[in-house]
Amino acid sequence: MFAPIYRHYQRHAALIRLSLLTMLVLPMSACSTLDPATTNSTSLTKAAEAPRVALVLGGGGAKGFAHVGVIKALEEQGITPTLIVGTSVGSLVGSLYASGYTPAQLERLAITTTDSELTDFVLSNQGFVEGIKLKNFINAKVGGQTIENFPIRFAAVAAEKHTLKKAVFTTGDAGLAVQASCSVPNIFIAPRIPETVGKKYIDGGVVSLVPVDSAHDLGADIVIAVDVTAVETQEQTSGTNKLPTLNSLSSVWGFMENSIAAQPSNTHLLSMRHERDRADVVITPQVSHISSIDTSQRRALITAGMQATAPHIPAIKQLIKQKSASKYATL
Repeated sequence: MFAPIYRHYQRHAALIRLSLLTMLVLPMSACSTLDPATTNSTSLTKAAEAPRVALVLGGGGAKGFAHVGVIKALEEQGITPTLIVGTSVGSLVGSLYASGYTPAQLERLAITTTDSELTDFVLSNQGFVEGIKLKNFINAKVGGQTIENFPIRFAAVAAEKHTLKKAVFTTGDAGLAVQASCSVPNIFIAPRIPETVGKKYIDGGVVSLVPVDSAHDLGADIVIAVDVTAVETQEQTSGTNKLPTLNSLSSVWGFMENSIAAQPSNTHLLSMRHERDRADVVITPQVSHISSIDTSQRRALITAGMQATAPHIPAIKQLIKQKSASKYATL
């Protein structure tokens, strides 16, 4: 089912390479090494005192700044998830949050981080973004913590390059997991996990753009999903097929965004929409009209995330209350 998408990435790779060679200023990002969790066998231990609340952060490149706004709005209402599951840019934001960053710290980092801190351009027949800078950036920001030592449980979703089988990383090198989850096929060099000897992994958005099923597999009682590509997905199903532009390729975030916008298969998009809709709450920030080339737009994306979350707060609190009562009733 995923083969047409992978072939589509390959068709666009040549066009993007030509753009990059003329610019020599391509931003980059990626992910690298760990043992993927078996999503059908790993589950969270049920807590008697409260339900397990998972926050699922989907892929979407530039639009992923909205995730910060969602986190900020939830925290302001006293809602802190016990599990974070992220794909692509969602894994990037999610790893920092799960490692202990406050919403204010996340916002500051989102506004001030430059593309040069994340990108390492290379010329290779495997891709043109090496991804080592992204891996090192994440590991530096989380203080060298491994995933299993994060204060909030975290999972990064990627896909095996050759089989397109979903992989969920819940232990090990955080930077490497994020690198893998962000490695857009034929653009980013797919990292090996374990490094140098393991399988190659690519962007999780190829198989699970908003990884709700992974959150359920990990034992979540309540799943809050954030889809920053909802409007773009609807536009794609109408037959619109965008090619990357030079402006979009001037930003690592815009570059990752184009990787999502290029997905052509309506069947695959529908399948991923069904997965997203299996969440208890789906938050869809209205961000399709917003660019993230400059910091003022990044602020707008964060604000959009907050605004989209606010109407869902009563329902989320009610779900937590109901699930808590249900757990006590079974003790």
